[in-house]
Amino acid sequence: MKYALLIYGDQSDWETLSDEERARRRAESMPGWLSLFDELQKADANVSGHELEESRTAKVVRVRDGERIVTDGPFAETKEVLGGVFLLDLPDLDEAIRLAALVPTARHGSLEIRPLVE
Repeated sequence: MKYALLIYGDQSDWETLSDEERARRRAESMPGWLSLFDELQKADANVSGHELEESRTAKVVRVRDGERIVTDGPFAETKEVLGGVFLLDLPDLDEAIRLAALVPTARHGSLEIRPLVE
């Protein structure tokens, strides 16, 4: 079964940090991410993962009554925004849950597990 692990986190304080503090926080979290990448590779050698740019760079497109409407950023009124995604081919949901719990962001954000339509 193919799954998407959608990574959600609160980016509101990230924008207020200096470049040095951002670099420090990234370096501090890197061992957890490297450990995760090893586990993901073991589970699916063809794993694909991508970090997204900050939510403020997003555009939302809607068409209403034939008119295209473009707005800035995600529309959802929540502090947690989509920050990245992993695509995995796994034996079952239990394995997807196990791997999602290893994502460092799960400690302060959330992970949504979504099966892909095949």
